[in-house]
Amino acid sequence: MGYYNAEILIQDTNRLNSKIFKECWMRVSSYSSKKSPLYFAPYFTAARGADAGISMFSRVLDTEIARLADKQDIPENPPSDKHRSRWQDGLARLRKRAPKEGFAHREVRLFYLDRPVTFLTPPLTKNAFRATGPSKQVPTMIPKGFSLGFDELLRWQA
Repeated sequence: MGYYNAEILIQDTNRLNSKIFKECWMRVSSYSSKKSPLYFAPYFTAARGADAGISMFSRVLDTEIARLADKQDIPENPPSDKHRSRWQDGLARLRKRAPKEGFAHREVRLFYLDRPVTFLTPPLTKNAFRATGPSKQVPTMIPKGFSLGFDELLRWQA
């Protein structure tokens, strides 16, 4: 896979981050996350269980390490004006959140994503993974850097 060391990075994603993923096509994670994925698939978490699970994924178009307190603009030459607009909005939202949540001055990994695609309805849940016995069991809380191959993920799309 060359530079990439994961096909699909899967991470728990709360309501704030899921809005940024869906509306702004971005993802932020800690710098210590060493995965360089081809795709990102959020595991949506929900307080009442509604829409919890994996139902969408997005191709990773660009990544960078940055401190949000210092970050002023998105990468040059996004694929389209729509990407530019969404990524600028996403960066603004992340910069606004960062001081309140204590990560404004820490290095983070920013993922610039393509338009998310829904591929599973209903969403694939952690219980479904455990019930079918995949090669990688999904723990109660998905650890940093958890990834699967497309073949492993799509196995449960029944």
